[in-house]
Amino acid sequence: MRRILSLFAAVLILLAAAAPVYASGDSSSEKTGWHHVQDPGGLLSESGSREIENAAAQVLSRNGVDLFVYVDAGKIAEPDKTGGAIYQNYAATDAAVVMMTDAKGSSIRAYGRAGQIFTGSELKKIRKEAEKQSGREKVLLRFVELTGSALTEKGVLPIPEGRLLPRLVDDADLLSSGDEYTIVGKLDSISEKWQLDVVMVTNHSLGGKTVDQYADDFFDYNGYGYGENDDGILLLVSMDTREWAISTYGRAIQIFTDRTQEVISETFLSYLSEGDYYGGFLRFADMCDSTMENYQNGESQYESTGRAPFGWVSAFFWSAIAGLAVGVIVALSLRSQLTSVKPQAMASAYSKPGSLKLTERSESFLYHNITRVPIPRDSGSGSSGGSRSGGHSSTHSSSSGRSHGGSHGHF
Repeated sequence: MRRILSLFAAVLILLAAAAPVYASGDSSSEKTGWHHVQDPGGLLSESGSREIENAAAQVLSRNGVDLFVYVDAGKIAEPDKTGGAIYQNYAATDAAVVMMTDAKGSSIRAYGRAGQIFTGSELKKIRKEAEKQSGREKVLLRFVELTGSALTEKGVLPIPEGRLLPRLVDDADLLSSGDEYTIVGKLDSISEKWQLDVVMVTNHSLGGKTVDQYADDFFDYNGYGYGENDDGILLLVSMDTREWAISTYGRAIQIFTDRTQEVISETFLSYLSEGDYYGGFLRFADMCDSTMENYQNGESQYESTGRAPFGWVSAFFWSAIAGLAVGVIVALSLRSQLTSVKPQAMASAYSKPGSLKLTERSESFLYHNITRVPIPRDSGSGSSGGSRSGGHSSTHSSSSGRSHGGSHGHF
């Protein structure tokens, strides 16, 4: 009996010693019941935590960005790592802003897509404005309110259900955060305006696929496409092989014909070749916008691409026009100097009187020439392609079995 009692007592002692270890391993959200409030030391009141949590939840629902607050009684040695761990472990989206406070002060960090939305100076301004409040809970609540208002002013919306990624995915890291934010805003605006997704993707590797296969699959398997018919156009730029591809689906196949894509690509390729990826992507977006605008107005596909690129064809054409103009000016100038030569209506004006005498006159028929031109017959065949442009849109099947239009090449 003594052995049994001793064993039972030893088990109780071990459990009591292990309890603090299990407690320290709990996440703050598990201990407090909140998602956006990380307070492992329990420094915030129940009512204060609830108010911050509710405000952050409204921002998540309205703008699609997670806002976290983290409170530490000591000193946060590495704010970047602390905020990054919160983002990785608790964020429900691809964008998060974290405000961390300790005994020394506070700091703000942005992660994921939020790093493209906010600049460092904007985050600093939010932190300083929030710190004007008295009391930690009011400072943190003010941070959530200010950040939420800024997101609304910037027009940031949550990614729609079904679409897994934003309309710009810069995996090759070709753009700065500010440039990415500008392009995402333009793509979202154009897509909503015409109810057709305009998407851009960059990468470092095609993963064994061809460039057009990768573009089609990225469109299909990441939930892109507007409306019931998944209307959309996607531009892919792959840096490992320096290839590009355009993939169209749904209504975009008829709007962006083969000829339209050719003209669009001739324009943005000049930017890509020079390493101006930001300029090239903006040009692509603008030309997609003008193409859909003119298609809506019933204009031709070629005209709908907007201003044609100043390529070698245009250079040859305008050079010929300029040369012709110069030649005409020179010829007219030389002609004006021939004041002694004037055209005469009769041939007698060119002969000396009395020097020519005709003794016999006759007319002889030499030959005749007959030209036959066949009358064209109506074959009854119509033109292929879009009904508004007369242009042709070639299609192919993707790995999902869906029919895509598109084109590709090198830069």
